[in-house]
Amino acid sequence: MFKLTAKIEIKGTGKKWEFDKVAEVEITRDTDTLTDTCVLKLPKKVRWQNEEYIPIKRGDEVTVWLGYDDELELAFRGFVTTIGLKTPIEIHCENYMFQLKQKEAKKLSYKSATVEQILRDQELGVQFRVFGEQHIGQYRVTANTVTELLGQLKDQGGIRSFFLIENDTPVLYCGVLFEREAACRQVFATGVNLIDDTQLDTQTAADVKIKVRAISLQPDNKRIRIDVGDADGEKRTLHTYNKTEQELKAWAEQELRRLKRDGLKGTFTTFGAVLIDKLDHIGIKIDGVRRGIYQVQKNVIKYGTGGFRQEITIGQKVAE
Repeated sequence: MFKLTAKIEIKGTGKKWEFDKVAEVEITRDTDTLTDTCVLKLPKKVRWQNEEYIPIKRGDEVTVWLGYDDELELAFRGFVTTIGLKTPIEIHCENYMFQLKQKEAKKLSYKSATVEQILRDQELGVQFRVFGEQHIGQYRVTANTVTELLGQLKDQGGIRSFFLIENDTPVLYCGVLFEREAACRQVFATGVNLIDDTQLDTQTAADVKIKVRAISLQPDNKRIRIDVGDADGEKRTLHTYNKTEQELKAWAEQELRRLKRDGLKGTFTTFGAVLIDKLDHIGIKIDGVRRGIYQVQKNVIKYGTGGFRQEITIGQKVAE
């Protein structure tokens, strides 16, 4: 029988608290949301080094390690956002996007910009990587914070942004399709480490009915509109600026490739061993049959009295 093991570290100004017990942890890692989150429920009796009141505060740094039998893996790193009043104490945390929510955006205008140039000019203070063709033409930054700017880039052009930890360093990823070379992190197989596969379905690209409409506002206020995909499909709309018709079509087709794909789709549940991150490549084998290798879109990690589980949502298929 494996023993659940945890380590929680909270750093404030000049002080640090460590716990090796926690009632519950829920961590959400998601490529479709700007911010990864962590919710901690501490045991009823928590010692704060003789402090009369809960000494932690918003902005304190939080690191969470989880595992079995003292074999710990880094599960989350970020900052305290809110602290509950009731017992057991519930602490809500956000990853490094929390810092960009506090960073004021520079109001800049561009005649012809790329996402990389916009982010570089914002002087983020963190490393970032931009994937794919991200030329967005004429653009004006109107957002109040950097995170708000990233949200506008997603709403207007489908550009997703999120943090990953690389070599112990937070790196901001931006793009539509995140194509990168990566070894298969883990194979999940029925009867071995795949607890529940009932939320997985098979699909073919031909069965996915999507219509992507891309609209480009020109400097003279005229609009270029391009439709790609299925005329009778679910409509997705992208907005951008000062793109030629050819550039606009390439932009729309990039989004269409992300949405229309062969293989499996959905979510499955597995054990907590080997924590899976966003964009990891994982293999799936159902009833002894290989069903492909997929890029991870989302993972919800749950740890507590109910056990240690991962609910993994798969994205695009990257290999057979």
